[in-house]
Amino acid sequence: MRASRALKWTAGTVAVTAVLALAVPGPSSGQVDRERAVASLVEAERAFSRTSEDRGTREAFLAFLSGDAVVFRPSPVAGRPIYEKMAAGDPSVLTWEPEIAEVASSGELGYTSGPYSVRPEREAEPASFGHYVSVWQREPDGTWKVILDIGIRHDRPAVPAGLPGQVASPAASPLPPLSPEALRDEEHAFGLRAGAFEDALVNKGARKALAEFATEDVRVYRPGSFPAVGLSAAKGLVPANEGKVSRAGRNPESRRTSYKVGLSWSGDLAWSYGTVESVGGRAAREGTAYLRIWRRVPPGPWKICLDIVLPVPPPAAT
Repeated sequence: MRASRALKWTAGTVAVTAVLALAVPGPSSGQVDRERAVASLVEAERAFSRTSEDRGTREAFLAFLSGDAVVFRPSPVAGRPIYEKMAAGDPSVLTWEPEIAEVASSGELGYTSGPYSVRPEREAEPASFGHYVSVWQREPDGTWKVILDIGIRHDRPAVPAGLPGQVASPAASPLPPLSPEALRDEEHAFGLRAGAFEDALVNKGARKALAEFATEDVRVYRPGSFPAVGLSAAKGLVPANEGKVSRAGRNPESRRTSYKVGLSWSGDLAWSYGTVESVGGRAAREGTAYLRIWRRVPPGPWKICLDIVLPVPPPAAT
């Protein structure tokens, strides 16, 4: 995966403020068997859940998180310290199952998502439910590690989603890794596209912005609701004015977004995550944290194939 970039956006402007080098493998010199890559990712996800079942949440996450993994609590924070501080004897049992997995053509970047449940203790019935999203990176030794992890809570599902053991994977044509020069160009194009989405979000609201920037099979996650799959379902889930900035009145609102992005070596799968905070106005307002996964099918533009947003409480008054 290409090194990630940290960006800041305010009032419609995108500016690169830092470049963070990641210890990631370079592009493969041969053609990647995408079907096998997806299968290996699904097996890594299932092994992750089995480890949680057998050895506990703490040990599982410490085994499968990358060294610089980020988790959402609800803002993005360093992941490993969260689980290093977790009590080793915590009796709760967290388990999950992937229902979708996708891997870049270059084979080193992918994501999984599916339902999870938490039992307060091993012999108890599940007490809470939700959906997770994990972004994975393939290490130089071929193992998969989680680099981003986020989730929502919702009610108990009436029936399991999909067929037991079945994992969907979007079809895509294989692409070779890009040259370093072409990848830099694609990274720049992606940064502009992500910034254009932020412009659309504040000017039009999330519903219209997603209609313009998302794939037909987009998956949209909001706390308290089951994931919406497809643009039509997303329209019913996302409030029309979500993310829209009101500039009326004597104290117009503005938003500041800080985010990071990462691209696959093949330039067909990417992620962006960050936070949004209100600037100005009379009182502190709730912010948001988000993760978006983007897909590009040449010669078309980058489009969002997964969007998850969490509320972030306003900072406490001092």
